Amino acid sequence: MRALFPTTFPTTLAAGVLAASATLGGLAVPDTAEAATRAAADRLPASAAPAQPSVRAEADRLMKLTYRQFAKAPHRPPFDWTTDGCSVPTEQFPYSKVFRPACVQHDFGYRNYGGNGKLKLDPTRETKNWIDGRFRTELRRICDHAFADAQRNRSCRNAAETYYLGVQIGGDSAFFPR
Repeated sequence: MRALFPTTFPTTLAAGVLAASATLGGLAVPDTAEAATRAAADRLPASAAPAQPSVRAEADRLMKLTYRQFAKAPHRPPFDWTTDGCSVPTEQFPYSKVFRPACVQHDFGYRNYGGNGKLKLDPTRETKNWIDGRFRTELRRICDHAFADAQRNRSCRNAAETYYLGVQIGGDSAFFPR
């Protein structure tokens, strides 16, 4: 399935394409073990042994914030704060604006922990999975905050799951050294 995504796609481009298919196709998001998934996503990877303890500790603190807290965090060096938001092919894909705060936080994770950034805090599979798990948690949190109506919330969570699957499947080239 990985061959479906060109390696030059930004991390959330594949997610946007998948989100459109989820919205149209009604991808089911299982609620079983959701609490365990959230708890696991909030835990740091076991390999979190930083070469630069104070920088790594601050990056970890920022990544553990909710999307609302992260949006208010001061953009201080040495971190790479650049973002392309939810980089989907066009703005017409559903949820790209709604999910933007979680996409920005996810970009922060990839750009600072991953092997393609200048800091390279921990470019391991375990860390990528942790960042992707945090993304999933914050996407779900956005849905819960934005949509009280059960059907709209379910649609949002379906799209959230698809965005998450998109970064799991298509995000390697953005996280690991090329």
